[in-house]
Amino acid sequence: MIPMYLFMWSSWDPNNPTEENPPLLACTRIQGEVMKTIIFHEHTIQYSPSNRYVASFLKKYIEKIERVPEYELDDELIEFYVGLAATTNLAFAPTGLCYKTYTLDKEQYTRVVLQEEQAMLSHGSTGLVTWECGLRLADFFIEHPDIIRGKNVVELGAGCGLTGFVCAAMGASHVLSTDCDGKVLNLLQTNRKANPEISDKIQVHNLDWANVEECSSAAKDVDVIIGADVTYDPTILTTLVNAIKTMVVSSQQVVYLTAVVRNPETFEQFLETIDQTDTLVKSVMSLNDTRMNLLCHPSPLSDIRLLLITHK
Repeated sequence: MIPMYLFMWSSWDPNNPTEENPPLLACTRIQGEVMKTIIFHEHTIQYSPSNRYVASFLKKYIEKIERVPEYELDDELIEFYVGLAATTNLAFAPTGLCYKTYTLDKEQYTRVVLQEEQAMLSHGSTGLVTWECGLRLADFFIEHPDIIRGKNVVELGAGCGLTGFVCAAMGASHVLSTDCDGKVLNLLQTNRKANPEISDKIQVHNLDWANVEECSSAAKDVDVIIGADVTYDPTILTTLVNAIKTMVVSSQQVVYLTAVVRNPETFEQFLETIDQTDTLVKSVMSLNDTRMNLLCHPSPLSDIRLLLITHK
């Protein structure tokens, strides 16, 4: 389904919605086309977004149409919305798995489809949903595809898999999506199969950061290591840095991590832990003011940093 923010809302003239200058999208015929090409499109049927998302999309569309003089609502559109709204509570956060389609270009030719939990915490795990850091890192690679094109990539704490899958879609030769949670690994396998265009380039792997041999094996022939929102827990920072130290053995390898600075002390602890190694060097940049926002519209409340880590 088309992302709500990519829909052609701009074709509405909010200052002059008159009968003499009617928005094209308010026409009954176009309303029918919206239902046919978006709501009932074969992709939307196969990879169903949440009812809450569809209901929110149609609610906004209907509200705009109702503000246009002399225009009527398409019968199919209103009947479908009424039926959906009757079973969907927009006031409460939903739960359960649903599909999300991430379009990697404005022409919508390149997509990544993921099944995700609707609740932030599910089955005791936060890894079943894509977080803002993952979206921001994916946007970074969409904007800078040469970084990963033709490269072997390992993702740490892959969760649903978005960032690694985006790397595969943008031209990475091979992506090893790693995590240590059984439910997350099962979901990663499901999502790999949901993307047949890139599934041959993606491998799902259980990786324990504390296991030196596993980390060394996972990093064999790797060019780029990525991770999103893996630095929030102060109790695992030393383990994470040791894993990175094990994996990064050449100055040709680069680690790209995104982190939300929720707790400044925890973030500084991570930076200091890197500095205490004898082989790693880091640089930090802010992603707050970036224009890379195809997948993620930055929240003014989030302080997101991009860390580049290399071998000395």
